[in-house]
Amino acid sequence: MTPPPTVVCDTANLPLKKPGRLTLSTDNPAFGPWFGGDSKTQYPNEPEGGSPWTQSDFSKEPYSGEGFEGALAYAVAADMGFSADKVDWLANTVFEQAFAPGDKPFDFHMAQIAITAKRAKSVTFSESYLDSNQALLAMSANPITSATSIADLKSYKLGAAANTTAFDFLEGTIAPTTEPLNFPDNTAARTALTNGVVDGIIVDLVTAFFMRDAQIDNFDTPEPEGKIVGQFGPPATPDQVGFVLQKDNPLVDCVNSALAQLKSDGTYQAILDRWINTGEEIPFLQ
Repeated sequence: MTPPPTVVCDTANLPLKKPGRLTLSTDNPAFGPWFGGDSKTQYPNEPEGGSPWTQSDFSKEPYSGEGFEGALAYAVAADMGFSADKVDWLANTVFEQAFAPGDKPFDFHMAQIAITAKRAKSVTFSESYLDSNQALLAMSANPITSATSIADLKSYKLGAAANTTAFDFLEGTIAPTTEPLNFPDNTAARTALTNGVVDGIIVDLVTAFFMRDAQIDNFDTPEPEGKIVGQFGPPATPDQVGFVLQKDNPLVDCVNSALAQLKSDGTYQAILDRWINTGEEIPFLQ
């Protein structure tokens, strides 16, 4: 049985967006394994009439409390002293808006946003809640799947979502001889891949698993259509992913304390094992 949460800070005098309530945020649409549930289902504590999250076969629902980020968000909230019925969610439709300069409508936002020095000039990040390598996803029939090194990728047409560390890695480290393509988001990048516009796309490893297994593979055939060609390790460093808060928001101390408590008592590892750790070995491209 999971032990009851330990309240790690007093939020009574903190600058919450709504007194007595915690306002969280993530991207719309939301995808697994980061979030779970079904956007078409009405969950307890979800606003009457449904939330604004896109209703599609792949879109998930933050109010479900499922998925890695969804479950972690509610666990952090509980350790901060907020029960599930005191948590509200805001939908973010433009990825980079979450870490753009200016006031934020949320207390904290989570959507696999890597902590970078440039972004930290505009927002405050929590401690990292996940280290994630970049990976190369391709279609099984494409010759790029035989690549075993970064050098092998140079001649292929590659793409990634704009304004992401994945695109920065593609452009700066892989540095293909053909101009890399950037897309508005990972959904557009995946569509370009399946339509043959690019030979491969760069996404974080966890997203690569989800795209391959839930969004690309044809389950009516014995062989998968998508393939994770490899992940990128040393000398490339993994992204450290953090909660995003308004610049200089003192609430970050409570978020960090809650996260530390969850890591200490085993709750974090249980969430990680349930939603992220697959056990599948993916080769490194160096």
